[in-house]
Amino acid sequence: MSPFPAVVWAKPGRPRKNGHAPRGQFSVDSWQWTVESGRLAVAGKVVENRCWRTANWELTTGNRYLGGRRTMHTSKLHLGLGLCLGYALLCGVCRAEDWTQYKYDSRHSGNVPQRSVVTPLGLVGAVPLTDAVFTAPVVKDGRVYVIDGSGVVFCLDGSSLEVLWKFETAGGPANCNNVSSPALAGRFLHVGTMAGRYYVLDSAKGTVVREIPCGEPILSAPVVVGERAYFVTLGSKVYSLQADGTIAWTWDFVTAVLQFSGNRWSGAEWLRHKQGRVTWRDQFLCTQDLAAHGDLVVLPIGGSTVVLRDLGTRAEVQMHRPIPAYVGSESPGLFGTSLGEDGSIFQQYHRRDNAGRVEILRLRGKEVETSFVPGTETAIQLPRLLSFSSVSVRGEDVYRCSPEHGYGFCRHAPAGTVQVLNAAGSIASPILLREHGVYGGLDGKLHVVPLSGQGQAWSFRTAFGRAISAPPAVCDGRIYIGGEDGYLYILGPNGKAKPPGKDLQLSRIRNLLASAKTDAKYDWFTNYGDLANTNANDQEVQPPWKLKWIRRYEGTYKHVPVCGGGRMYTHTAEGQIFAVEQETGRLLWRRYWPDIHLSFTSPIYFSRGGKECLLVPQAGIERSSLRCLDAATGALLWEAPFTGSPSWSRQGPPVIFENLAIYGFGSGRYAAQGTEKAYIFRDKPQPAPDGAAIMSFIYTHDNPYYPQDNKPLLRAWDLDTGKVVWEKDFSEFGCGGNDVGLCLMDGTLYYSTFFGYAEKDKEGRPKSQGLTVALEPRTGQVLWQTTRHYVTAGCTVSGKDGRLYLGGFNIPHQSTKTRHVWCLDAKDGSMIWQSEPVAKAVNVVTVGARFVFAHGSTGCPSYLIDKGTGKILTTFDLKYACTRFTLSEPYLVGCNLDLLDTSDGVRLVSTGPALEPRECIGGIVSNGRIFYTAQASGLQACDVYGPEATRLRAAWE
Repeated sequence: MSPFPAVVWAKPGRPRKNGHAPRGQFSVDSWQWTVESGRLAVAGKVVENRCWRTANWELTTGNRYLGGRRTMHTSKLHLGLGLCLGYALLCGVCRAEDWTQYKYDSRHSGNVPQRSVVTPLGLVGAVPLTDAVFTAPVVKDGRVYVIDGSGVVFCLDGSSLEVLWKFETAGGPANCNNVSSPALAGRFLHVGTMAGRYYVLDSAKGTVVREIPCGEPILSAPVVVGERAYFVTLGSKVYSLQADGTIAWTWDFVTAVLQFSGNRWSGAEWLRHKQGRVTWRDQFLCTQDLAAHGDLVVLPIGGSTVVLRDLGTRAEVQMHRPIPAYVGSESPGLFGTSLGEDGSIFQQYHRRDNAGRVEILRLRGKEVETSFVPGTETAIQLPRLLSFSSVSVRGEDVYRCSPEHGYGFCRHAPAGTVQVLNAAGSIASPILLREHGVYGGLDGKLHVVPLSGQGQAWSFRTAFGRAISAPPAVCDGRIYIGGEDGYLYILGPNGKAKPPGKDLQLSRIRNLLASAKTDAKYDWFTNYGDLANTNANDQEVQPPWKLKWIRRYEGTYKHVPVCGGGRMYTHTAEGQIFAVEQETGRLLWRRYWPDIHLSFTSPIYFSRGGKECLLVPQAGIERSSLRCLDAATGALLWEAPFTGSPSWSRQGPPVIFENLAIYGFGSGRYAAQGTEKAYIFRDKPQPAPDGAAIMSFIYTHDNPYYPQDNKPLLRAWDLDTGKVVWEKDFSEFGCGGNDVGLCLMDGTLYYSTFFGYAEKDKEGRPKSQGLTVALEPRTGQVLWQTTRHYVTAGCTVSGKDGRLYLGGFNIPHQSTKTRHVWCLDAKDGSMIWQSEPVAKAVNVVTVGARFVFAHGSTGCPSYLIDKGTGKILTTFDLKYACTRFTLSEPYLVGCNLDLLDTSDGVRLVSTGPALEPRECIGGIVSNGRIFYTAQASGLQACDVYGPEATRLRAAWE
């Protein structure tokens, strides 16, 4: 037997009868061979990569065929590296393509002009993983690497799609929602996890070369530059590593910049450090991907851009620059960083209420030049929606994906022109090939789009239509992309595989709620806690408090968390609805509907006849729908149209009574910007071409009157079918209907709405300022009504023990300058008491055991008011904005997981960490846990308290 097996180069000819080349391992001359896409191995070792296939030649071993016609042996070769390379040169062998990190390069430019695909593509295969995929795969030497949501790393043979090895990272059930994409540094695979461990694996075997315990989750993908790899933790500890994982240096933003040396995840320690509450100035999180260019490492940290220079053994800060002012100056939430070829930093951000853009920062010596990408500006009065992923850059053109249908994939030219390339909305970054852009959509499709803007886009629908939330890898004409259905899809020329038929059932709860209060009576199942909108409960909250889990989401929102059935539900302002496990935060399902525009509305969870359901009003300028979903899977059960604008005060969802869903709303025409000052939030009005009065979709808190076509409507639908059962039109009393609240107490429905404080409408006709009505919920029959007392916008109606409580933003009528909380007798609407004057009472008048709580919003104090008399017991002002507090006796729960003890006055007892640049939303207590979703920064978190906090060992500890 010869010391090395024989090799024959042969021109391809007619294929064998079965039409296929051998795959996998087979034996020739007593040697064991492995043939894979782009690789030839013998005796278990790779002899030479990519030396066996070319465009014009094929390799055969001995008398066996890889395809083509039988030919005579022309030579026997020793398979040494030099001879293989020689043959590669002689035969013009094309080296297979690699894709070694997220978005191809360390700059995350997404620009790969040397790569191409030819459509249509076919499905080569779909490999099931153990959970949804939120990361981008990497490819090298014919092998594909990917990590799924549960932290399991897979290595696949690129040809056979066989799993060569898999590695389960540590952390248990809490190691979920992994969003850090892997990267390859030579033969080492680098992986960061939500369990706070960073792994360097041998890419050939999947064995651990080095494990770095970081003490906190890792959300950012590592980047590789030459022989160095960089990664950053959620708490903004930056690591520089050699390829094998040896640590070269570390740098910590919290200690270096914020000068805080305590436990950054402890609200008690932040309170000691600050001697007050945390604010946007105390942000320190790195929730998004870092990038690198040469020896510069660019980090999106806490609303600022930080640039470090790698000096070999230490880091030197080159820049720490807050994002420039635009619709406010507070540090914003950051949603994606990428670098141009010249090192220009492109930063997508969100400051408040849809306000953001893509900022450009250029480091010029010690100076920083700033500008922005024209056409990327969004704001509350502008028609476009935010983007939540990093842009991709080719030359001076910027390519951007957005969740807004109709503007899903756009090119932004330097002159400010915006070219829509594809409509389908997305939260993932695009990849720019030679002639195409490639991205995954919220519609569950992979889109391949001509960059020229000419010709048809080609799309591939994944098997179950679940969202794609990370970019692909593209090698050798193939596209590799993961889906939230748990499959890694491979598409390529002549792919003929059948789509997978097995649903992996990822929506099933894997980790049941394990608190002491799992019973449904402890659910915070609707926006204000219960159908009477008390906004309060008592679940024995007590110190200490400790972070149990934290996760990232891509969107903004304006309601508090809603829980039921062991799940927490979220409706983003841009149209996503998703559910996560209450126990771990693991994503269970995500649904998306297009045409939603800044819909600040909350879901409501209910269980009826053994069926778990979720009702969500989703509003848009062109159309709005009330959708009923299966709460366990997100499947649509029915939908029904409604009209109007949710605006600020319509966070509240429908109320549920027996077999009815009942909801209040307005009618009329709407636009991003209204036609006069009374109808807008900011900037200049935009008159309508036909002279009509048009309301801004999100409008002012100062409301003298509303357009005549704004009719106050109340409607009831059958819960089983979505059919209308009854409807009321209260337009005989005034115009409005969007600033409305609904309360269900003791079997009676209470409706309250505002018509504006002016005594006359715009045309000079006398009008009412508002209306409160009691109705029989089965039929809509009016029991009593009053125009003397009503909510005054930006606030719902709440009730308890036979009393109703009304507040709001506005003065109640133009003849007064004072505002009050009104307490009404629920039997007849008569006033029991009027509180002492308050600055405002926004969102909801919270009904506690001893007091009612009214928050005065930005620039105003807040109040504890005696329930019996309306006298103010306590006034406090911790400079909160329009924060939507809740009460879990005796604690008010605010933004950033703040807790204020009301046992004796009001005392801040825990604050932070600073998860949020804005302060619009507070947390809730449900099922013995504290849940919080940040409005602007894309984070959700869960705290435990009391004995459970004492026992808890977090996954990253």
